[in-house]
Amino acid sequence: MVQIPRQNLKTTAIGLRKKGFSYTEIQGAVKIPKSTLSTWLKNIKLSESEEQRLEQKRLEARKRGTKTRTAKTSEIIAKIKSDSAKAIGKISKRELWLMGIVMYWKNKSDLKKGVSFSSSDPDQIELFLKWLKEIGGIKDQEVLFDIFIGKDQKSSINETVKHWSKVTRFPADWFSRVYYYKSKSNFLRVRVKASSMLARQIAGWVEGIWLNL
Repeated sequence: MVQIPRQNLKTTAIGLRKKGFSYTEIQGAVKIPKSTLSTWLKNIKLSESEEQRLEQKRLEARKRGTKTRTAKTSEIIAKIKSDSAKAIGKISKRELWLMGIVMYWKNKSDLKKGVSFSSSDPDQIELFLKWLKEIGGIKDQEVLFDIFIGKDQKSSINETVKHWSKVTRFPADWFSRVYYYKSKSNFLRVRVKASSMLARQIAGWVEGIWLNL
């Protein structure tokens, strides 16, 4: 292999620097440590346009670095979420039972008025309906829905009904009870007809969880 004389490398490096190339670019061309390049090039002055070119390249390099780090972080987060989801496995009926009790407990509904659950979160509504059916033994015809919508959002009633109909898989005509209140958010309340017995059971289950913590 023919070895390029060191003086030629220095001349090449100086020439590239005078043209506005960065240390990284020059190092890629002459394969010399940056510490050596610093010694060779420390007295080389660049024009204003060359300085601007280098600054632009530094900005682009930082953007690429940020983009790469963001992509790697997103990849790590996605893997963590995926692994965590897989770790849950199949949910048993007992686990579903406990999940519903805790969710209801957190919802702070008044059990004296029967069983009801309110949320603006479609996933929570869907989970509660599953819990009612599989744990509470509640039939579709025993379920009632109340939509609560901000007074300044009356024009969105039809879209809101379509939204909750899609989430719950119940026909749109089941959502005829719409109430307005002073808020910017909308939410759905699920109620169960003649649910005093289930309400007493839930109260006992909540107490049982509390006693066994």
